[in-house]
This record gives sequence, C-alpha cells and structure tokens, in this order.
Amino acid sequence: MTGRRDRGEGKLGCVVSLVLLAVAAVVAVKAVPVRLSVAELEDFCVRQAERASLHGERGGKTVEEQIADGILLEAQKENLPVTKDHIKVWRDADWEHIEVKYRVVIDFLVYKYNWDVVHAVDRRIF
Repeated sequence: MTGRRDRGEGKLGCVVSLVLLAVAAVVAVKAVPVRLSVAELEDFCVRQAERASLHGERGGKTVEEQIADGILLEAQKENLPVTKDHIKVWRDADWEHIEVKYRVVIDFLVYKYNWDVVHAVDRRIF
C-alpha cells in the first residue's frame, strides 16, 4: 500500500513554493526599478566628473554649482529623494570630487527597507 507522500499528493510544498514565488515577485517589482534609478544616477555623476574640465562658468554659476544642478535634475528625473543638501561638489588641485548621500525607502508591503546610498566620485581634471 502506498502512502500519500509516495504518490506526490502533498499540497504543503506547493503552497510554500507559491508563497516564496509571490514574495520574490514583490521584491523584484519594488526593488529592481529603484536599483536601476540609483545606478543611472551613479553613471551620471561619473560622467559629470569626467566632463568637469569642459564646464566653463555660465550665468554666474561656478562649475561646481552647474554640476550640482545637473545632478539634482537627473535625480528628479529618476524619482530619487535627492535635495541640494545631499550633493557636495568640490575641486582641489587637479581633482574633481562629487559626493551624493541620500536614503531611499523601499516599501515591500509588510516591511520598509531604508537604503542609504552614497555616490562618491573622484576624477583627475586634465
């Protein structure tokens, strides 16, 4: 005589698998777009630092102010919670430094994850 387990009729494993699949789907739907936005801002910061020597003073704004304004606009485009206070741009000797620190809150329905993001870019100016 064969028992229930031997015939594969156990339903608990299926339910657990479906719950795990649902949790993975929620995490992916919530976290992946945020991660992509953060990566886009990181890339933008790197590009801005690389182009720092090409910027000239325009409209009474220094190069650092222009870079900070560009980063702020890009962050708004990517729907990231960055303010002017989160952005520090400075130059010393032959180096351009960009630092952006902010916190992204990802709501996973039953848990809110606080992700502290730091973009720190240092590039030599030629």
